[in-house]
Amino acid sequence: MGKKIIILSRISTSPQDIEGQTKDLIRESERLGFDKDHQIIIESVESAIKLSEDERRGIQKMKYYIETDPNIDSVICWEPSRLSRRQKDLYSIRDYLKDRKIQLYVLNPYTKLLNEQRTDFDPNANVMFTLFATLAENEMMIKRERFQRAKKEMKERGQKFGGATIFGYIKNKEKKCVPHPIHSKIIVELFNHYITTDSSLYDTYVYASGVWPDIFPVREYKKAQRKMMHFFELEVYATGNWCYPPLITKEVWDKAHEKMSKARCSARYNCKRELLCRGKIYCGYCGRMMTGSGGRTKAYICPTDKLHSIQINWDIADWIMWEETRSVININSTFDITKRINEIQKELDAKIALKKQYEEKKQSYQQQTEKLLDIFLNNRINEELFNKRTDDINDHIRICDEYIDKLNVEISSYQNMIEDTKTNWNVKAINVDNIDDFPTRQEFVRKYIKRMVVERGEIPHSTHVYFEYTMPVIIPRSEYLYIYHNQDNLRIYRINEDGTEDLVYNGVSKAKRNKKTGRFEKREE
Repeated sequence: MGKKIIILSRISTSPQDIEGQTKDLIRESERLGFDKDHQIIIESVESAIKLSEDERRGIQKMKYYIETDPNIDSVICWEPSRLSRRQKDLYSIRDYLKDRKIQLYVLNPYTKLLNEQRTDFDPNANVMFTLFATLAENEMMIKRERFQRAKKEMKERGQKFGGATIFGYIKNKEKKCVPHPIHSKIIVELFNHYITTDSSLYDTYVYASGVWPDIFPVREYKKAQRKMMHFFELEVYATGNWCYPPLITKEVWDKAHEKMSKARCSARYNCKRELLCRGKIYCGYCGRMMTGSGGRTKAYICPTDKLHSIQINWDIADWIMWEETRSVININSTFDITKRINEIQKELDAKIALKKQYEEKKQSYQQQTEKLLDIFLNNRINEELFNKRTDDINDHIRICDEYIDKLNVEISSYQNMIEDTKTNWNVKAINVDNIDDFPTRQEFVRKYIKRMVVERGEIPHSTHVYFEYTMPVIIPRSEYLYIYHNQDNLRIYRINEDGTEDLVYNGVSKAKRNKKTGRFEKREE
């Protein structure tokens, strides 16, 4: 096979033209005697000043081809800055090519790195590399200083630069944030409603979803309530800053936060009944904790029951909870701690690696924001295009932040699982089948069960139940199917990992209810 050449094209921002750069390099490669079949094109969009040599995908790809294909003879690039704008990295790439006797052609200014024998650097090329490396870093230093100076000047003028605009404000033509004609009134109304009524934050969310359903969707409880919680945490609404004018008074802000500090999730009435699932049972639709309801209902119900109408009988839920807890204790009595910790550590390492990827993505988007502002300051794009691209980048950064926050929670959870396994997972052979007293059962439930999630089943008159655990367990994630036609005819199945079902209860509910404790008991077959 004939000798090959690597065509190395790189741009740092998407508005630049990488296709034109590549076409010029292809024409020069053909002039040097490398036809289309002997050209390897590498195109990349990445920073040559922010990223190190090891972080540059284009450079790493070039090295891979050189080290795996002995026919690679040369590399061609547009100018030295396409290799790097860092002195250290530029010299490292130069020495890498020299050690492997790979000729480097630079188009602007036209230079060959090595002499004809490829035993040493071409004198002119060596001088050009040294001079350019010094000028490139100085140029980037000047750009950074100019960028910081521009940000400072915009801040002194009260202008917004980069980042999403806070809800309640809008940027005017002078890039100053002013109260939004509609959203600012919503913020004022939400704070006033919260401090002048007995509403909780959730009640305020329900009120907002009724008045402004487009902003606070009724069926997106978690997402919409988090958004509103965020509103009540933004002190800028009361104090303002160099960019945002205040929307409410400090007095209103203080009253709202005083009420929030005193708010506690407590029962609305004293319940004398002992409920095994209390604090552990959740709705599978909105994610809220289900609460016990007395009277004729005698069931755990979801506080947002009007939206999806989910509930489960006290006795049935408590029996399933104890059945699962008993199974976990019995099966895990011979738990291999070391093996399980190693398994959790692998999952933890995977989450940490994924978090790093999102952090790198976020950093890349932040770099794009800086470059975009630099392009705008140099009058290379108009204001409308600048604002549009800035908003798009901010959306990507927001998504990265959401994934990073989620991964932080998962990483913390895995770390806690490892610690709990080391310190708390000391399951000995216990005859849990003979435990009848409520406090002991509750202690085991709270130790091993994180939550019990309830949803409606696919078939009529059925409820789907599944579990999450506070620490690793050997058995797979357990699921149950509760089918009922009336109170005197019910069945409970355990759903296995392969989809098969085991009947764990089949009987009459009323006939086997303990008169003293009021708890549901398994029917003797």
